[in-house]
Amino acid sequence: MGATIVWILFGLGALLCVTNFYLSFLRYPLHRLRGLPKESYHWVSGFPLFGSLFVALSLLGLRDIPAMIPVAIVLMLIDTGGIHWFIGSMIYQFVHEKKRS
Repeated sequence: MGATIVWILFGLGALLCVTNFYLSFLRYPLHRLRGLPKESYHWVSGFPLFGSLFVALSLLGLRDIPAMIPVAIVLMLIDTGGIHWFIGSMIYQFVHEKKRS
């Protein structure tokens, strides 16, 4: 992969990861901080799978830059649209469903 393509892939993946984090954790509190009522808030879905996938794929070309590895890990961890969040939420629901029974 060319260096330009790798950086574009990383940038797009980072943007998607941060957007998913914002939509999941920051958008509603900021809505309420503006003094807007709960009823006026509308949930918006993020972009599943692609953010973490793009960042992970870009690491194949950026592995020679040591500082990129921790940045990429943080981005992938906060990506609530990532496969790891899906798996974690399924496990969480499974465990809590058993406790209710």
